[in-house]
Amino acid sequence: MIFRLLIILFSAAVLCGCNGGSEGGGNAPAGEVSIAYLKSLCSGSHYRITNDYTLRGVVVANDWLGEFVKSVVVVDRSGGIEIAIESSNLAMELPVHSEIEIFCNGLMLARIGGKVELGAPSTGDFPIANIDKELLDRYIRVVGICDNFKVATKRISEVSAADIGAIIRFEKIRICDEERGVLWCDRVDGSLVTTYRTFVDAEGDSLVVRTLPTCLYAADKIPTNEISVAGVIDYSDNRYFVRIANGFTIE
Repeated sequence: MIFRLLIILFSAAVLCGCNGGSEGGGNAPAGEVSIAYLKSLCSGSHYRITNDYTLRGVVVANDWLGEFVKSVVVVDRSGGIEIAIESSNLAMELPVHSEIEIFCNGLMLARIGGKVELGAPSTGDFPIANIDKELLDRYIRVVGICDNFKVATKRISEVSAADIGAIIRFEKIRICDEERGVLWCDRVDGSLVTTYRTFVDAEGDSLVVRTLPTCLYAADKIPTNEISVAGVIDYSDNRYFVRIANGFTIE
């Protein structure tokens, strides 16, 4: 009951309205740039940042409910980006709705699936590494709290490439009939695993929802009635999917 109340309180707070950060893209000089501009630099598989670029944005997802592991999602008016960080306490270090500055010189952009992520240069096969917790203060600092952040509401049919990495709210969606009565995450050999479910809206359009076994509600049954969720849009295998951010509300 307490967990559900926390989710409802958060969802009410997230509907308030601050966007943070700079707009646009274009030929930005060293200094503050938008997320869209920074992502545009990664035209290939990866891109090492060597200019003194600074991002300013709002944290919209972290590990508060276990939905994102060792990463946060940050948005500005131009879009959103996931940042890989070697920490298991990001809900305290970079709380949801905190306004942050990111000093990008020395970091790495990488195209993973259909999206661009930000992290540290990798020494292995993966294109980026997590930013070391001991170096976090060098690259990221909290500059305030955005107490009137607003999540845009869309229908499933309105999701586009421009939304990849950003947070979107979907209202009155439900699990598809074929998946009724299931848990958020399947069990394999007794352990919960990352699971993909399908939600549909009032128009009959569908959207894949990815849930990690680390989510606090991973072993709960998915509500059979309508829910509203805010989630980060991802793209892989020629399809959009969403990762729920900060819980959900039951209609």
